[in-house]
Amino acid sequence: MIKLDPINTDFDRTATDSEDDESNSPSSPTWALGDLLQSLEEPDRSAMFLVSKTNELVQLLQRHPELKRELALPVFGRRVQKLLSHPAKEVVATGYRTARYAISDLDSLKTIIGLRTDAFVIRSLAKDVRFNVEREQAIKFIRGYFDITNGVDEMSLGVVCALVAVAEDTADKLSTTAIETLAELLLFDPFKVSAAGGIKVLASTLAAGPYELAESITLSFMYLLDKPDTRVVLWAAHDLDIVLSPFTELQEQDHIDEAKIRNSARVLSLMLKNWSGLFYLSMFGFRQIKAFVQTLQLPLSGLRDIMLDILFDIFNIQIPFWATPFLAGRRVTAAAIMTSDGHQRKDMQKHSLSDKYASLLLAVFIDSDLLAQLLRIIEQDLDSAISRKATLLMGEIISRSARLLPPCYAQKTQILGSLFNSATRFGTLDRFPASSAIFEIDRIFKNIHETSHSGFSSLKVQKVYSFNSGSTGGTNGANTSSSANPELRDKDKARSELKKMKLGLHLDDTHFRNLLLDTNVLSTKKFTKWNWEMLIELMQGPLMNPKRLDEAIRATKFIKRLMSFYRPFKYRFSEIPRNSANQKYVRAGAVLIKTLLANAEGVKYLTENKLLRQIAECLAQLDPMSGITSAEPLFSKHRLQTTLSYGYFTILGTLSSDLNGVAMIERWRMFNMFYHLTELPRIDLITILLSSLDYHIEGHPRILIEKVLTTGEKDVRLFATSHVATLVDFEDQGIHDWAVSLLVQQLYDCDPDVCDLAVKCLCEACTDSRTLDHVVHCLPDIEYLTDAIYPLLLRFLSAPNGLKYLHGLNYIEPQIEEWFTRGNEEYVFVVERQLAQSMFADPRKSKSKTVATPTTVAAAAAAAIAMSGVAIENDMVGTNAYLPPHFYRELVRTTDGCKLLSQKNHMKTFCQYIQSYGDPSTQHALLDSDGLTKLKACLWAVGNIGSMELGVPFLEDTEIVATIATLAATSEIWSIRGTAFFVLGLIASTKSGMEMVVEQGWHGPESVIGQPLGYCIPKGLDQFLSIKPWESAALLRPSRRGVYLADPMEKVLKQIIISQAVKTEK
Repeated sequence: MIKLDPINTDFDRTATDSEDDESNSPSSPTWALGDLLQSLEEPDRSAMFLVSKTNELVQLLQRHPELKRELALPVFGRRVQKLLSHPAKEVVATGYRTARYAISDLDSLKTIIGLRTDAFVIRSLAKDVRFNVEREQAIKFIRGYFDITNGVDEMSLGVVCALVAVAEDTADKLSTTAIETLAELLLFDPFKVSAAGGIKVLASTLAAGPYELAESITLSFMYLLDKPDTRVVLWAAHDLDIVLSPFTELQEQDHIDEAKIRNSARVLSLMLKNWSGLFYLSMFGFRQIKAFVQTLQLPLSGLRDIMLDILFDIFNIQIPFWATPFLAGRRVTAAAIMTSDGHQRKDMQKHSLSDKYASLLLAVFIDSDLLAQLLRIIEQDLDSAISRKATLLMGEIISRSARLLPPCYAQKTQILGSLFNSATRFGTLDRFPASSAIFEIDRIFKNIHETSHSGFSSLKVQKVYSFNSGSTGGTNGANTSSSANPELRDKDKARSELKKMKLGLHLDDTHFRNLLLDTNVLSTKKFTKWNWEMLIELMQGPLMNPKRLDEAIRATKFIKRLMSFYRPFKYRFSEIPRNSANQKYVRAGAVLIKTLLANAEGVKYLTENKLLRQIAECLAQLDPMSGITSAEPLFSKHRLQTTLSYGYFTILGTLSSDLNGVAMIERWRMFNMFYHLTELPRIDLITILLSSLDYHIEGHPRILIEKVLTTGEKDVRLFATSHVATLVDFEDQGIHDWAVSLLVQQLYDCDPDVCDLAVKCLCEACTDSRTLDHVVHCLPDIEYLTDAIYPLLLRFLSAPNGLKYLHGLNYIEPQIEEWFTRGNEEYVFVVERQLAQSMFADPRKSKSKTVATPTTVAAAAAAAIAMSGVAIENDMVGTNAYLPPHFYRELVRTTDGCKLLSQKNHMKTFCQYIQSYGDPSTQHALLDSDGLTKLKACLWAVGNIGSMELGVPFLEDTEIVATIATLAATSEIWSIRGTAFFVLGLIASTKSGMEMVVEQGWHGPESVIGQPLGYCIPKGLDQFLSIKPWESAALLRPSRRGVYLADPMEKVLKQIIISQAVKTEK
C-alpha cells in the first residue's frame, strides 16, 4: 500500500475530503468498484485522497480478480493517465500500481500501453533517488509484463534502455532490482536486452557484483548459449570471459579480494557443470580452462585455497570422512576406515549420470595440465594446509581417472616420477615433503579403494530417519549384533576371529595367566587402567576355549570384575560420557556377552549373574505396567544421549542373536516390557531398541518390529521401515524373505510418506533378482495402492514372473501407450531435474537463490539445457544423479518384453524421428521447446533400450548409433550434444553396444575383468568440444521504426579490433 509522504507533499487537504472519506460500505464489489472509479473522476482532489482511493481500488481488485473483466479500460485508462501525470510522487506510484492490477490479459495490456504508459515509465526511471517510491512501482509495472503470455513482446525498447540505465548506476538502491528484471527479460527477449546494452551490464555483474545475483544471471546466459538463434547476442569468447578476470589479473600477497574471487569461482563452477558453459569454455583449444588452471602457479595461499575448493566442487568430490584428520595435519591411517558400515554399495550397479559427466570433465582438465599444477604445489610446499588439500585432490582425480577414463589416459596420470626423484635426493631437505606426499597419496589410494567397497548403505533413508541423537558414536555403530553391525559378518574379519580362536586353544597355562595379568583387570579395579584392546582380543581368542573360560570364572576374579563393571547400579559403565573414544567399552561389553554365550559354562554364569536382573529393573522404571518408578531412570532421554547407558541395548541385541540369550531375556520378562515401551512417546528409546535387536531367530523380536510397523507413530514407522530395508541385504534366506514381506506390507500404510519410503526401499532392493522374485510372489494388489508404487511396478517388468503378473492385471498395454505418447517427454524433465539437483545446488547455503522467474521460464530452461537453472531446495541436494527407471529399459530385460516392443514398432518410430534431425541443417525446426524435448525423449528411449543385452538387436536393425554419434559431434544445439553423450554411454553398457560406440570413434572403458563400465569418451576430445565461433549479433542498434538493425561500419570496426587483438597475442 502506498502511503503519502507528509514531508515532501505540498498539497493541502480541503474540508470536503474528510466528508467524502466517510462513505458507506458498498453492498457489492461491482457497486464498490463503480463508486471508487467515480470518486477518482472528481476534479481538484488532494494527493491524500487520491492515494487513499487508489489503495482501496487495488485492495478490491486483489480480493475480487474477476472485476478486472468488468473494467471499461478506455475510460479507466483516462483515470490512470490522470494519476501518472500528477505532480505528487505518491500519486504516480499508485497510478502504476493500479494499472498493474488492472491488467488481466494481452488485450488489456495493449490497452494500458496505448495510454503512453511507456513514456511515463521512462520519465519516472530518469528521476533521482528522491522519487524512489515512484521508480519502484514503475519497475514493478514493467515486471507485470512477465505475468502475461507474450506480454514481453509489447515492451518498447525505450523502457528496456531506461531499465539498463538504472541497472548501470551501482549507487542506486534500485540497481539490484533492475538487474534482476533484466536477467528475467533476457530469457524472454534476449535481442531486446542486447539492443538496449543490457548484456554488458549483466556480464559485468558476474565479476563485479552484486554477488548474490551472479548464479541466476549465469544460468540465464547458459540458457541463451544452448541454441544458435539466441547465442548470437553474445560475443564468442568475449562477453563471459569477464568471469576469469579475477583469476588472471595480477594478484598481490595479502591483497586478494576473496569475495570477488569466490564469486567468480562459483560462477565458473556453474558454467563447467552445464553443457553450454563447458562448450563455451572449451573454445579455442580449452583456452579459458587452461588459463584458469595456470593460475595455480601463483604462489598465493588464499587464491590457491579458493581454487582447490572450487575444483572439488567441479568434480563433485565430497571430502571423505577419513580425510578430515588428514587436512587438519595428521597422517592418513587405515584405522579411520573402521567406522564404515559393511554394506556393499548397490548404487555401484546403477548408471550414474554424474560420473559420466565427471569423466568428461576429468579428461578436459587432465589435458589442461591440472595434475602438473597440483604436483607443483605439493613440491613447493609453501603452505602445508594447501599442500595437503592438493594431495587429496590429486589422489581423488587419479583414482577417479582409473575408474572412469579409458586406458589411454593412464599415461597422462603417471606424473609422480618427479616426486620420486625429489624423495631420493638424500642430500637435500626437499626430499621430506616429497616422501611424505608419496606416502599420503598411497594411503589415499588405499582408503578410496576400501571406502568404495565398504561405504555406507545405499539406502540413504536409514540416515534420514535416524533419531538416535547425541554425541559421536551412535547405537548402530557400537552394536555388535549381526543385525545392527553387519561388519562382523564380513569374511575377512571372520577369518581373523577364527585365527585368534585357534591360537587361543593352544596356549599353555603360564601364557594364559600372563595374558590375564597384562589386561590389569586382576591388579586394579579402575577400569581406565585396563588394557581394553587386549581384553577384546582375549575374549575373542583364548576365552572361547571352554577350559580357559571356566578357569577365568572359577580360579580368578577376571570375569567377576568385568561383569561388575557393566552392572547398571554400580554406576560405572552407565555413567561414562558418550563419545567416540569411549565406544570401546560398549564393544567390549558386547564381545563379553558373546563369549559367555558361546560356552555352556558361560551361559550358566550369565544366567546367575545380577547383570540381566538389573537391566530388567532399569527397563521396568519406564514400563507403566510394572509399578516401579524412578525420579531419574537410567534410560531417560538425557542419559541415553549423554552417557553409555544406551550400550545396554547393544548387550540385549547380542543376547537376542542366541537362543540361550533369548531364553534369558524371556526369564526376566523383558519382552513384555519391550511391548509396553513401544507404546510410550519416546521415539529415541524405540529406535534404539529396534536397531539393537537381532531378527535372525523367529520370535519376539520379529513380532515386536511388526507391531511397531503397524501401530507406531508416523516417525517410528518411518524408522522401522528403513531399518527393515537394511535386513534385506543379509544372506540368510529366511530373514531376507521376512524383511521383504514386511516392506510389501508397508505399501498399504495409511500414511503416504511411509508408503513412499517402502517403495524406495523395495526399488533399491529389487536390483537383486532374488528379492524381485519374492516381491512378485507377495502379489501386491495395485488397485488399493497409490501412484507412488509406480517405480516398483517398473521393476516388475524386468522379471518374467513380474511381467506375467502385470499382464494379468492389464497394466502393460495402457502403460506402453502412455509412455509412447507422453511418458518419454516427462522422463526428460525427471532426468534433467536430477542432474540439476546433483550439480547446481550449493550445499553451503541453506537455500538456493535464483532470479524470481515464473514457472514457465523455469520449465523452458529445463527443456532447453540438460542441466537447467531451476531453483533447488537444499534438502534435495545429492552427490550423484542416477538414471531413473525407464519403462522401455525394464521391458527389454525379458524376451517376452522384447517381443511386445517389437510388435508395437515404437523403436522404429523413435529412430526415424532421430534420423530426421541427424543433419544439422534440419535442426532449425527444433528451436521451439516442444520439438527439442521430443528429440531428447527419443534419444533417452533409444539409449535405455540399447543399454540392455536384449535391446542391442534393436540398435543393429536401425543403425541408429551412427546418427547419435553425429548428433553428439555436430549438433548446433549444445544440450542435444550432451544428451547424445549420455545416450552413447548407456549404449556402451554392453559389449555389443560398446563395439558399436567404438566404431564411431569413441573410447569405451572396461573393468579389470573386461566388463563395460557404461562410460564413453570421444577419441578426439578437442574435436568433440570444439565450437566454431559464431557471427555475433551483439552490435545491434534500434532503428526509428523499432527494427533491430546493425550498423555495417560497426561490424567492420569489430573485425579490425579482433584482428588487432590476435596480432598482439602473437
